[in-house]
Amino acid sequence: MKSLKIVTQRISGNVTRLEPFGRGKKVWLSPAISCLLLLLIFIIPVSLSQAADWKNEKKSLEQKIKSQSISINQLQEGRRHQQEKSQENIAQGRELQSELAILDADLEKHRAKLAALEDSMARQEELIATKEREILPIQIERQEAQTHLQKRITAYYKTGEIGMINVAFSAETLPELLSIHDGFSALLQYDQNLLHHYRETLSGLERHKKALILEKKLLETFIAQAGQEKEALEETSRGKNELLNQIQTQTKLHEQAAREIEQEADILSAQLAVMEQKRELFSQGFFLNKGKLPPPVHGKVLSLYGQPGKSKTGSAGITTGISIDSPNGTKVKAIFDGTVSYAGYLPEYGNTLIIDHGFQYATVISRIETLLKKEGDKVKTEEDIGITGETATLMEEGLYIEVRHGKETEDPLLWLDRNKLSLP
Repeated sequence: MKSLKIVTQRISGNVTRLEPFGRGKKVWLSPAISCLLLLLIFIIPVSLSQAADWKNEKKSLEQKIKSQSISINQLQEGRRHQQEKSQENIAQGRELQSELAILDADLEKHRAKLAALEDSMARQEELIATKEREILPIQIERQEAQTHLQKRITAYYKTGEIGMINVAFSAETLPELLSIHDGFSALLQYDQNLLHHYRETLSGLERHKKALILEKKLLETFIAQAGQEKEALEETSRGKNELLNQIQTQTKLHEQAAREIEQEADILSAQLAVMEQKRELFSQGFFLNKGKLPPPVHGKVLSLYGQPGKSKTGSAGITTGISIDSPNGTKVKAIFDGTVSYAGYLPEYGNTLIIDHGFQYATVISRIETLLKKEGDKVKTEEDIGITGETATLMEEGLYIEVRHGKETEDPLLWLDRNKLSLP
């Protein structure tokens, strides 16, 4: 019997052309498949003896990938949140720095104002001290003049007024007595005028001193107010500086948190990449179940892969599949999940189903009496896909099955569960 060469289009996954194979062609594994085998050995902890559990492991892996993806999304969201908080803190810090610059300018003005007031206060105190120095000698002079005046008055009154007794008993003449009297009167008037002058001078100095003291009190009030304003500004500045330091610290913490989250997200992404790699390998369930796939029918193997054979019509060649004996009316089953890429009659094969299992793996099942599937149908492992009968085996005996990877055929007995077959 002539074999078939299946050419597939990877875009659609459908078989588009069937060509005859050359006889005795050797089958080689491609480098990609060899690498895949190595990956399966070292990456996926699943041996062929555990291949029956691949679906459960695949499901578990899918759950892990989903959980890991959620974790990565949460981390990325957390990183974005930390970056947003960092940007908010930076903006707030800039506003505080602007406010602090204004406060510093105000503080500088208040310091200058306070310094000017303190200078004025020093000058005022110097003026007051000068007035006090001016008052002291005048007070002394006034006191001396007052004492001198008192002495003059005492002497004057002791002398007494000009009367008959003075005139009678004095040695001086009357004109001389009158002259002495006038002199005393003049001296007394002079002393009185001098005392008046001292009083007026002292009064003026005292008034000036009081005015200076009043100005000093006003300056003290201004200085106290300026000092309070300065302290208030300094307190505000200290508060804003503390807040700025807190914001800068928080900014650094947010940036550090964002970096740590990014590092953790990178680690999870790397783990996810490994999981995705594993998932891709797990999706090749057909390959992982090699040697454990259920045969399409149970029965005796009539012809082996790679042996010379001849059909009832006389056609001879090297077989690229196996034939399995099965009674008429036997249900033919799919050996693995897949999609029917061809369903119909082929010359020298009879009614044929070609099922694409993904990753360029396909099974060709021929000599089926009744096809239960059509092109495009999805099939599950051990799902009924056809029925055997007499007409289907007119050319050759038994149900025929091939296993193909791309354009190459492989021995179906390497893929099927031999415990469910009778070998010759």
